[in-house]
Amino acid sequence: MGTRSRLLEDHGDDFAWSLLEAAPDAMVIVADNGEIAYANDHAGHLFGFEPQDLLGRAVEDLLPESMRSTHQGHRARYRTEPTVRPMGAGLQLWARRSDGVEIPVEISLSPLQVEGETFAIAAVRDISARVAAEAELQASRDALREAEQVVAVSSDRERIARDLHDTVIQRLFGEGLNLQATMSSLDDPERTRDRLLATIDGLDETIKELRSAIFSLQGAGPVPGGLRGQIFAVTSDAAVGLGFEPRVQFDGPIETIDDAIAEHIVPIVREALANVAKHSRATQVRVALRVDDRVTLTITDDGAGIPEEVVGGRGVANMTARANQLGGQLTIENESTGGVRLIWDVPIPA
Repeated sequence: MGTRSRLLEDHGDDFAWSLLEAAPDAMVIVADNGEIAYANDHAGHLFGFEPQDLLGRAVEDLLPESMRSTHQGHRARYRTEPTVRPMGAGLQLWARRSDGVEIPVEISLSPLQVEGETFAIAAVRDISARVAAEAELQASRDALREAEQVVAVSSDRERIARDLHDTVIQRLFGEGLNLQATMSSLDDPERTRDRLLATIDGLDETIKELRSAIFSLQGAGPVPGGLRGQIFAVTSDAAVGLGFEPRVQFDGPIETIDDAIAEHIVPIVREALANVAKHSRATQVRVALRVDDRVTLTITDDGAGIPEEVVGGRGVANMTARANQLGGQLTIENESTGGVRLIWDVPIPA
């Protein structure tokens, strides 16, 4: 029980009731049977009644109709375990005014024992302004998120356009020149055959580049989903450390990759790109994922190669373990022309 100083010794019951009137919240005292036994002026203002008109009403009259029967059950449980606590913790509570308008509220409960009878004191606070402010803040966050997504999509499309121009179009132009050169060597069947085979290989590579660009456009949305989207997200994040965005290529039915395999691919891409950023001084990186009778992830760069101490590092051991777990293998080779080729290859379960 609280205490008071000598300054309040001469103030009796009237002072105690005046505390309820002076409270900044609507104060309602409810009897054990649900009848309102007291309401301060704030309660009258909040619920749209004269305070005296609230007396004798059932407290459920101050709730939306859809909540009244449920509240009777809550009130019965509170009678058995009366404690000081917020009402409906974690829930949005609503009160109903006399004109039928429903308003968001916070309610705190406290039991009151008076001559053997149990009452409940309810402090009710209108939080309409706060709810409106939170809704406005959430709307601002949503607008910011949409703006960020628009920027991300725009950047992704610029990257795709750059890849189409720098790679696909240049390849097509080069293969066209090869075909022109072939026309001049028709009198040499062997040379003509070699040129045609080389052109066919070049066109196959160009088709792969086009397919990757199409997949990128299909996946260019606010929140890319699936394995493709996750890989694009990782390569986009890696661009900060690399100083450029890796090129991504998909070949085959990527969406059919089993989850048991797919869950390993994103961590491997992340680890490999981190190693490139730390050690290689590369200016280009390609991430290629192919699906046929196996799943093959190939990551190549044009950097300085990986030192022996990095090839045998912990990250490589983890990638190797992931491959071995699936019956596959990891190969990391320093290319003779510079750079590194990482191949993570696993079989598709029968």
